Amino acid sequence: MTLRDFDDVHCHGRSGPRMITSVGPDDDMPGVYGEAWYSVGVHPWDSATATEDDIERVRVAAADPRVVAVGEAGLDARRGGEADVQECIFLEQARIAEEVGKPLIVHCVGRYGRLMELHRAFAPRQLWVVHGFRGKPELARQLVALGMGVSLGVRYNPDVPAVVPPHLLFHETDTYNI
Repeated sequence: MTLRDFDDVHCHGRSGPRMITSVGPDDDMPGVYGEAWYSVGVHPWDSATATEDDIERVRVAAADPRVVAVGEAGLDARRGGEADVQECIFLEQARIAEEVGKPLIVHCVGRYGRLMELHRAFAPRQLWVVHGFRGKPELARQLVALGMGVSLGVRYNPDVPAVVPPHLLFHETDTYNI
């Protein structure tokens, strides 16, 4: 399975054969292979209380064949732990994505410059997909120039799809019920 196989690459609280449900390291993953798909990670909002055990549970869960991506991992300037703590947890999840050969679903708020710096320095082999992208076309161009994907939710700048190559453009609901 690749992200291209899904109509919804990021949702919460519901599952199905054409969507990826985002869960944390302690959340249940009900459903069988082929009927339910997941991404697992420590959200930056939870970074202030995250432990090494949480990261290890992400590592173990990421090996599950129903898990098709790592994350929602990321950087958030408005909420969560200190910036350096968020960055450490984010990079550990990027390493896990590399270990298991799965894409990284990225949450980014107000830290795009740093995200791009980390991407350049880390040089991942696995795709990083910025979920819920609401930025301007120029920012989208910068992300895709680095090889990152962009996932659009219900609200997004209507000029963005025209600047993102189809193989790096994804769609999501980022909701619990639709």
